Amino acid sequence: MPPALFFPILLRAAGPLAFIIAALIAGGMNRAVILVPLLAIVATLTTAVIRATTPSPTQELMAALNDEAEPAPQNPFSGSLQRLGAGLLGYSFLFAVAALIAAVFQVTEFNPSLTLQDLPFLIAPAIIALIGASISSRMGFNQMANMMGQMREAMAQMQPDRPYDASSDEAFTVEGEIIDKDDRSS
Repeated sequence: MPPALFFPILLRAAGPLAFIIAALIAGGMNRAVILVPLLAIVATLTTAVIRATTPSPTQELMAALNDEAEPAPQNPFSGSLQRLGAGLLGYSFLFAVAALIAAVFQVTEFNPSLTLQDLPFLIAPAIIALIGASISSRMGFNQMANMMGQMREAMAQMQPDRPYDASSDEAFTVEGEIIDKDDRSS
């Protein structure tokens, strides 16, 4: 994979990684357990906002490769329940593992309620995900435009400079053999 395409993929993955790291840190710091479902809800809403505001590179590529294909309008909330369920399970597991590891080294006592100190665990990953997806979308679109330009340039170079004229008296090549006009007349 070209490095130019690898960086936008990393930026797109920064959001989910930020939510995973937030769940791990919250569990290790013995924050409120209510953070787990809130992280899943914020992650699901952030994904819906990303899908609604940034174009999908795959949809754009399909539209660029096929002239008849229209980019299909996509519902940003499709699959939200599956993402919410997966987020609840995944963040609960990560929170519990981090809390268990922290319990080995310190006394474990979770905060009983949500405080202002818990808001960065919700806001920071959402901001990282939105910024990463926005930059990734722009970079992906620019990379796709560059690749399309290179493909057009390559196709233009493969085209002959002038069309073939059957009445021409010049020699031509068929399957690697040069056919001269004198050979055609006999």
